[in-house]
Amino acid sequence: MASNEKPIILYDNRFEDGTPTATDTETGYDVANITDLRTYTFWKAASSGTKYITVNCASAKSADALGIVGHNLYTASATISVESSPDNSEWTERLAGFVPPSDRALLKRFTSVSAQYWRVKIVTASVQAKIAVIILGVRVTMEKYPLAPFDPMPQSIVAQQGISDEGNLLGVTIEFIDIQIQAQFSNLTPSWVTNTFVPAWDVHLSLCKPFFWAWDVENHATEVYFVQILARSALSMPYEANRRSLALAMRGMKE
Repeated sequence: MASNEKPIILYDNRFEDGTPTATDTETGYDVANITDLRTYTFWKAASSGTKYITVNCASAKSADALGIVGHNLYTASATISVESSPDNSEWTERLAGFVPPSDRALLKRFTSVSAQYWRVKIVTASVQAKIAVIILGVRVTMEKYPLAPFDPMPQSIVAQQGISDEGNLLGVTIEFIDIQIQAQFSNLTPSWVTNTFVPAWDVHLSLCKPFFWAWDVENHATEVYFVQILARSALSMPYEANRRSLALAMRGMKE
């Protein structure tokens, strides 16, 4: 097993820097849905084959990670890649084509590049691709590993149980499986907290907007979650001598 990777947060999105366009779109499945951060609204291709979702960022913008959630790309046997261009004419592959291991959330890294035009390429043989959310942008890598003990996916069952007057189980309706992740970090440099974490907190995390969280993308590539900061949670970043600490309380739903 390779060394553990530090956790990654991905919220920055080039598709929010312009109006995304798609090669084709099934009626009722607007490509703009990929940017609304909702896992129940979708873009769907009008047919199978090679499709591109493209954005003009108006100026050169950087990206080094791709996150996708709410999709059928495994079921569709899709090959996914990322390309960039300075002029919408000459395109260069930045993330080599890969086949998702499941229809659950995924996050892929690649070497950072700055470009005005970005696109996600989706190739299917016979099934129309369908995607709820795509985030293509600059990842935030936590400076340290989570403090032990760390549970990557604690689960709570949200369900309705029918119990008879005699105490017998009449039926169960599972509504969803709630995950609430607690990650604590210490020995952080004040410069990393101020220059890297706080900007992410201010513009996205503190607004309880969803983001991708991957706690060890190298060794646990399938353990990627689309989460948000738990409502009413507090952020404290106290100093410990010349270092700082913080804790993140995140929630999402098990796919």
